[in-house]
Amino acid sequence: MSDSIPPFAGTYRPPEEILAHPRFSAARAAFVEAVLGLYEGNAFLNRLLLEAVRQVTFNMIVQLHCRYEEADRSTWPTMRLLKQQMVVFGLSSPRRIEDLVAKLVRFGFLARRPSLRDGRVRLLTPTAKMMSLDLDWLAALHRPLQVMFPDIGYSQPIKRDVAFQRAQRVVALGFSARGADVLASNPGMFLFHTRDAGVTILVKLIQMTMAAGNSAVELSYSDIGDRFGVSRTHVRKLLQDAERADLVQLSGQGERLVTLKPAMLSAFDRFVAEGMSGHDLLFGIALSRMTSAAGA
Repeated sequence: MSDSIPPFAGTYRPPEEILAHPRFSAARAAFVEAVLGLYEGNAFLNRLLLEAVRQVTFNMIVQLHCRYEEADRSTWPTMRLLKQQMVVFGLSSPRRIEDLVAKLVRFGFLARRPSLRDGRVRLLTPTAKMMSLDLDWLAALHRPLQVMFPDIGYSQPIKRDVAFQRAQRVVALGFSARGADVLASNPGMFLFHTRDAGVTILVKLIQMTMAAGNSAVELSYSDIGDRFGVSRTHVRKLLQDAERADLVQLSGQGERLVTLKPAMLSAFDRFVAEGMSGHDLLFGIALSRMTSAAGA
């Protein structure tokens, strides 16, 4: 997103305020539980979506769809427009985007439908299955905010309100550049973002570490791989790369003891706080626009 923040009625909480909040630990735990509730044990979704390029592409398709107006050709959600929007993230080649779109079509998340105004043009149209998964994700992302700021209330996303979904996704499209900046500014997390199921594996390690009182946890590479749809070799290589980056320490027989170092814990906390702050901002703008539209 760009540095400028569009004006809207209300306030939002910057990451520093969130990190310093006395309920941050509870909010972080809520985020961990929400993410694992969606993806742990769902090998298919992990393989399909949980790597930065795939998740960002999924979100972008939904955002373009929500903004789409048939009368305005510049908003038509075509493959070309999707590729143009993805350039800002610098995460993938056009071919990878095409491959992911093909998979989303194959598995019933996306359809290519002709424009009503120009049948030669195919529009990327999310199915009810894709929009429902997006509602689940929005609910999960707002649960930590609900825990930290219960008096404000985030009932619209928590209750999977489709009107809020459309408003929020349209607003989010205008903040793509800032979202890319946040992603790139946290190198500790970027390592996990760019690996299949990397973030969910890390989230699981965070959960295990919290349960162990921030001590080392014993890991079964096979079990973690099965939970998130990747091989044990993939999990081992991911953690070995994280150790080389001084983010984790592996020890014990077969390197089964995993300790998350302070740099890793700090990077994760920053990731959670940045996400909460960004979604608080988008929530306020979307709600303001919904209120204005209702009063028009």
